[in-house]
Amino acid sequence: MIRFARTLLSFLLVLAFVPAAALAGDLGLRSWGPRVGVSSNPDQIVGGVQFDMGEFAEHLRFQPSAEIAFGDHVNTIQANVMVAYYFPVESNITPYAGGSISAAFYDFSSSCRGFARTFACDHHDTRIGPVAVGGIETKLSGNRRFLAELQLGFADLPDAKIMVGWLF
Repeated sequence: MIRFARTLLSFLLVLAFVPAAALAGDLGLRSWGPRVGVSSNPDQIVGGVQFDMGEFAEHLRFQPSAEIAFGDHVNTIQANVMVAYYFPVESNITPYAGGSISAAFYDFSSSCRGFARTFACDHHDTRIGPVAVGGIETKLSGNRRFLAELQLGFADLPDAKIMVGWLF
């Protein structure tokens, strides 16, 4: 029960950043869409949803997301609060770079195999930490967009993720 309360509190702390960032500018849901990819350490297949909440300063976009991942003897639920700078280029492809504060809840399917060895063979764990983010975004027909992204995690978050996503 204590683990569940600690996990719930961790996710609530991450989600607390959402209203605080919304007060910083004219933010609101602009678009949303799915995201999929792979991660390293733990080696997982990742899927989730992302939200474009708009810019709170020129070229700075607020984009929270949530993901679930499977593999390497662990299931992961991760919430991400990302801010990225979109470089003003005259092209159909826009590069961006930024960072995220992420909270990951790990549920290990076995006590001491795979990624679980990092956590003293416990069955559950929650980690919160920073993530560096970089990628490209391109416009598709209509208001749709496609993105490809690389994430580098710290503090026992996945070491790296390669993600693609669509925004509608």
